[in-house]
Amino acid sequence: MRKWVDLYSKYLALLGLACIVVALGGWLVAGKAQLWVEILGSVGVLLVAATVLLQPAQARAVLTGRQVRYGGNAVVMSIAFVLILGLLNYLGARHHQRWDVTAEKSFSLSEQTLQILKNLKEPVKVKLFFTPQAYGRTEAEDLIKEYAIRSDKLSYEFIDPVTQRRLALDYQVSRDGTIVFERGSRREVTFGYQEQDLTSTLLKVTRDTVKGVYFLTGHQERDPDSQEQEAYGLIKQVLERENYKVGKFNYAITDTVPSDMAVLVVAGPRKPLSPEEISRLKQYVNGGGSLFILAEPGLADPFGGMLAAYGIELPDNIIIDPAKSFFGDIASPLVDSYEFHQITKDLGGLTTFFPTARSVVLSEPGPEGWKRQLLVTTSKDSWAETSYREREVRPDANEAKGPLGLMAVVEPSEVGAGKGRLIVIGDADFVSNEVLGSVVNVGNVDLFMNAVNWLATEEELITIRPKEPSQREVILTPLQARAIIYSNILFVPLLVLAAGIWVWWRRR
Repeated sequence: MRKWVDLYSKYLALLGLACIVVALGGWLVAGKAQLWVEILGSVGVLLVAATVLLQPAQARAVLTGRQVRYGGNAVVMSIAFVLILGLLNYLGARHHQRWDVTAEKSFSLSEQTLQILKNLKEPVKVKLFFTPQAYGRTEAEDLIKEYAIRSDKLSYEFIDPVTQRRLALDYQVSRDGTIVFERGSRREVTFGYQEQDLTSTLLKVTRDTVKGVYFLTGHQERDPDSQEQEAYGLIKQVLERENYKVGKFNYAITDTVPSDMAVLVVAGPRKPLSPEEISRLKQYVNGGGSLFILAEPGLADPFGGMLAAYGIELPDNIIIDPAKSFFGDIASPLVDSYEFHQITKDLGGLTTFFPTARSVVLSEPGPEGWKRQLLVTTSKDSWAETSYREREVRPDANEAKGPLGLMAVVEPSEVGAGKGRLIVIGDADFVSNEVLGSVVNVGNVDLFMNAVNWLATEEELITIRPKEPSQREVILTPLQARAIIYSNILFVPLLVLAAGIWVWWRRR
């Protein structure tokens, strides 16, 4: 009998411990002590207790031996490690913090989004109708969490349109991946889950009125409804995404300004404006309207001297800048620093470029009742080429030298003077479809939209916008590809094998 006890007691102890572990696991999973859990745990305790009673000397030796001491230290260290992890998770849940180490800050909210979230005055609810397996659900959830963390006025919930069909019908949702923003009784819907989509929809749902940005027509200006390379179809999409209504207006047809027109854009006219149109433009600005002029080289003065009343001149020239140009094109000045203004305050570090631009000059003395400022200028090595139709260009003694103005703002010198605002840029190509469709990660859109927001007195929207995600590719030569393949399947295993042989040899 004693021999049998000595032979099987340790197996009884192991069986008892196994029963206890299984019982604990069942209790954790079930969330409560069910009958089978209690029975199994009791059996485990009885088996361990029986082993201790039958073999007291061995139990004492096991509990006081060297292995138990080492094992106890390991258990204590493991418990401490688990407690530290638990504390870090608790602190992380209470104090949200992330570090974006990507080159383009791909996982950080843009300044525009942060500004809009900061300025939320009413609660906004976001309902995301996604099935569990819906494409883009993970990305949408990660992003909307960031929005909710940044503003306590934004809340969200995920709704399965299949299992919660009644709620989906109430919101007229028929497509998986629909996102609905609500502010009071106002609703806006988007099917995109990128930051641009969510921020645009948030902006729309928080605005009670839609301001209009109208483009002057009748002089072969850039067409916002066209997809031609020189047209403005892409910038129109950006304007609409930021909750502006985009339309066209012709002073030759009517002098009745649309009631919702907040900004009038004159984008690269190729024919001079008539004296009547020029007179109406002046009345519009002097009466409190906002005018945005983008003038291309090639036409001496399409505005018939109107800008002189605001202290602005547009000489017929092309800026040549060998020192700072876009990929070596000396007729495309590149700018990476700006004079301080509400329009440019957040553009630090962003690059803008202006293909075939003319200079913008502040005349002296300045006009009474207006203040002017050059916001964008070229480098000191640039010059204003007047003989730009020649095949070769060089700086002449009579040509203006840099830095040269590219963009000027004009506003009343006194607040509440009843006058409007004016911006003049010596280039219309910098936001054309050709430029915006082929060049990414430049600040041209930000500069244009900040100018529009300032003219429309939407200063809270003046900031940096979300960027389109860019693809980064690694192109390997055949030699590099073979080196990577063989180092992983051959060299690394051989290195591990050699290390093992060396350790074995040392221990002999």
